[in-house]
Amino acid sequence: MWTTEHSAETSAPTEAVWELYEDVTTWPEWNAAVDKIELDGPFAAGTTGQLSPAGQGPLPFRVVTAEQYESYTSETEIADTVTLRLTNALTTLPGGGTRITHRAELVGPAAEYFGQAFGAQLGAGVPKSVAALAALAAERSGGAA
Repeated sequence: MWTTEHSAETSAPTEAVWELYEDVTTWPEWNAAVDKIELDGPFAAGTTGQLSPAGQGPLPFRVVTAEQYESYTSETEIADTVTLRLTNALTTLPGGGTRITHRAELVGPAAEYFGQAFGAQLGAGVPKSVAALAALAAERSGGAA
């Protein structure tokens, strides 16, 4: 297995960040690795759809867990032998605002191979997407990132 994790803080409340998760049409605004995502239902555990990575065709996507205002886990099947699992968690900060934590894992028989081939690129993207999400949530909620 291959994994990377990054956290950032924002002045935005958890509800503002969660709204951006639920509205998958916003994902390309804060995640440069995503061109488009379509769900076949609400943003809830068990919902499936397709995620189109930047410059690529659609891949099978599934929301594994979704705890409103707290966390969600999704899986994107990259190949028959490897899946990208994302676990995104929100923590309300004592003075207000939110800590956003994104964890990306490659799982499956070819996870190590894909980690060696694409891990550096994927790992570099996680902090950027967390920072962009934090800034967008703050902007939309009237605060600063």
